[in-house]
Amino acid sequence: MAMLAEVMETGLIEAELEAEREERTAPALMLVKMKQPNTTLHGGVFKSLALIYAALLAVFWLTFQSDGEALFMVAISAVYLAAYMGTPFMLSRVGGRVDPVDDKSFAAFLREPFETWTGIVTGREAMLQVLLIPMAILVAGCGMSVIIGASR
Repeated sequence: MAMLAEVMETGLIEAELEAEREERTAPALMLVKMKQPNTTLHGGVFKSLALIYAALLAVFWLTFQSDGEALFMVAISAVYLAAYMGTPFMLSRVGGRVDPVDDKSFAAFLREPFETWTGIVTGREAMLQVLLIPMAILVAGCGMSVIIGASR
């Protein structure tokens, strides 16, 4: 019986040694051509951002329709939003240079790698990082609007 156990142990050791030998003879690196990650956001992300902020202003406009002073403040905020979004838009058109990211479809941008300060993520994750806070503010604004409407 001791002889059988010894043969089994030796067989296991030989199998482990053979597997290690095969790993050493395998190629160390497989070369894969990587795409250069995007470093600029697609225009669809900025359009989504503008839409979120416009929706927030619309929620405030609907909430404060009966108060003229509050509507005046919402109108001033709309002017600031137009300047905040319009200035980069106008400056991007002055140079005449077309951004290579805009040549791709939005779906392709979402799938491709995107470089951030903390590492490389997908375009979808980069868009999520940009839009998460404004979307949370929109949800909070809707909640406040419901509370204000219910209290009247």
